[in-house]
Amino acid sequence: MLEHDDISRLLDLLGNRNRRRILDLLHQKPCYVTEIADRLLLSPKVVIEHLALLERERLIGFSLDERRRKYYYLYQELDVSIAVRVTRAGQPAIAPPGRMALLTHRLLQMRRLLETREHLLANLDGIDREIDQKLTDLVKCGEGIIQNETDIDLLLALSFGAPTVEALMELTGLPVNELNSRLAHLQSAGVVRAEGSQYRLCGADAE
Repeated sequence: MLEHDDISRLLDLLGNRNRRRILDLLHQKPCYVTEIADRLLLSPKVVIEHLALLERERLIGFSLDERRRKYYYLYQELDVSIAVRVTRAGQPAIAPPGRMALLTHRLLQMRRLLETREHLLANLDGIDREIDQKLTDLVKCGEGIIQNETDIDLLLALSFGAPTVEALMELTGLPVNELNSRLAHLQSAGVVRAEGSQYRLCGADAE
């Protein structure tokens, strides 16, 4: 049985829509950071922050694959229910007119959000197909430069900003030696440049 503080903390955690979306995705299958970011159209940095909170509450865990990337999975199944109690010897509480208007307004907002979600989910398959096509185009465009999936993960991570080696290690799960090796390859190919302790895609300023 959860204590009151635990319940309050859990409700606050699940109050964030993106964290609920991450949990829904991990309920389907384990994913790594860039995969979650691509599927949910979020930046890897935001994904990492949400994952850290969920991991801290032991709702999710992770394992390392053969490339030492972190694959996150659902650690605990959630079954949240809310009980509505009546007052005054079994008589339901009657909302005053002002509160009833506010309640109706909130319900309409919720309905619009649900309709928007259904619309987005209906288009998700099309987005996934477009992502697959763009990935194929990216590999063709980078022929001779992109040598493996690691290079693709690095380029996608770099496209979100100018992360450090530490940030790239977190995003890709690569050990530092392999990460430095792939960065050196991309630098020699003229795709990536170093700026102090950070890395940027060459030509990104022109976007």
